Amino acid sequence: MQTLSDLDPALPVVSVARPVSDGGRRLLDLVFKSGGLSQAELTRSLDLSQPTVTRLLQGFHQDGLVRLSARQADRPGHPSVHVSLNPDFAYALGVSMLGDALSMTLMDFAGTVRGQRRAAMPTMARPVVLEKLRAFMRELTDEAGIDPRRLVGMGVGISGFYVGQGKLFNPPVYLDDWALVEIEPILEEALRLPVRVDNDGTVAAIGENLFGVGRRCRNFAYLHLTNGFGGGIIADGKPFRGQHGNAGEFGGVWTLAGVTYTNLDLLQTCLKEHGHTFATVEDMVQTIDISWPGVSQWLDHAKHSFGVLCGLLAYSIDPGMVVIGGRLPPSIAQALVDQIVVPQQNHRRDRPPPSPKVVVAEAPGDPVALGAAVTPLRNAFFV
Repeated sequence: MQTLSDLDPALPVVSVARPVSDGGRRLLDLVFKSGGLSQAELTRSLDLSQPTVTRLLQGFHQDGLVRLSARQADRPGHPSVHVSLNPDFAYALGVSMLGDALSMTLMDFAGTVRGQRRAAMPTMARPVVLEKLRAFMRELTDEAGIDPRRLVGMGVGISGFYVGQGKLFNPPVYLDDWALVEIEPILEEALRLPVRVDNDGTVAAIGENLFGVGRRCRNFAYLHLTNGFGGGIIADGKPFRGQHGNAGEFGGVWTLAGVTYTNLDLLQTCLKEHGHTFATVEDMVQTIDISWPGVSQWLDHAKHSFGVLCGLLAYSIDPGMVVIGGRLPPSIAQALVDQIVVPQQNHRRDRPPPSPKVVVAEAPGDPVALGAAVTPLRNAFFV
């Protein structure tokens, strides 16, 4: 098997096929999430002995995964080496496959976005999507100046839910070409990369966990607004998937609760009723103005639906935060947050349980592609 070290003799690196121990994964994960720590801080934060941490770091440094700086004072009398990930050790791609838009993010080993592409898609037919992904991949690797063989894989977030048979998805009608088929082999054959496919709301929640509110809240629900509606759940800092991988299918909660399904398709309809017509949701979110009358009409529907959902989430999973994210422009998301009232029943002694804080998503860029890009890196190196 070709190893990464074959590509650049000046940079000794491990093959992505070489396994990393559980302790090594936890160490790399901590460095990834923190952006860099001293060796002493790593030893204190992990239930690993100092010799074990030293041995792991020496191996990772030799193989090119980490960079070790000159010793610096960690605390009085205790100089310590600073540890950071080598961003050029490896790269990963993240893809967002929505109803009318396709995007790709190139991420390096340290979690920095090195390039992005996005396109409105008049059709999500399989040949059109595959050709666009190949073009995105060529453009991003060329612009970043990296050898495509340094790519460890591609993560993909797609709208839809698992049907309980392997990794078969049941997506919305505009993704019919990807319904109830094994998507990963199709993409792997076309792109010559290992591929992991997951629900778009789940990977968006992963992106928010690593690059948004997850940096200060370990338990939150992410509400993913797009042509449809779904989301993801982060529990104790990790994605919670449920028995069949469908935890976070919040659109079904709206349907069962009998409230208005206030996704971005409905926002598009509200704007059309007030004279602002868009061919696709993607066109709409690129130009929408919060002052348009159709926006206030949509907010009147949305504040009740989201309030009901937030109340159900408060009683069922007790999140610290409920995050409004997806493709909704931040200004409109903030207007929605300002109007949401989380309902509570009357409680004995007038002491209800705490309600979650409702906030706007903070992760930059496309949250689905961002979270999807982390997936191949996590599978190979992190926890």
